[in-house]
Amino acid sequence: MVNPKLLRVFLLIVEITSLPLLVLCLVYLLTGYQMLIPGLRLIPRPRLVHTDRVLRVLLVTLALAHSYSGLILLCEKRIRNSTLRKLVELSITLLLAYFAILLGILEIMVSK
Repeated sequence: MVNPKLLRVFLLIVEITSLPLLVLCLVYLLTGYQMLIPGLRLIPRPRLVHTDRVLRVLLVTLALAHSYSGLILLCEKRIRNSTLRKLVELSITLLLAYFAILLGILEIMVSK
């Protein structure tokens, strides 16, 4: 079982990252649609916003933190068998670490 104080931190991370994630996802959706429909004018210079490196890294960072914290909270709440819970939590940790490494490599490749 994860330390209760750590669970509170995970819940705080989920709560803090929710609104910025929603805003970033909406910005990416709107700028994407703007690039597909040239007459649509919602956000100035959509291509520049949509391909901005800082926003991309921020989105990935927030998404990974939100996903990890939320999934660990779900495991702690829903899985009663401690062995299965530890296995699922380990799987989540490894999978999200893999995605973080993969996205980091892709970001390095894109920036060259």
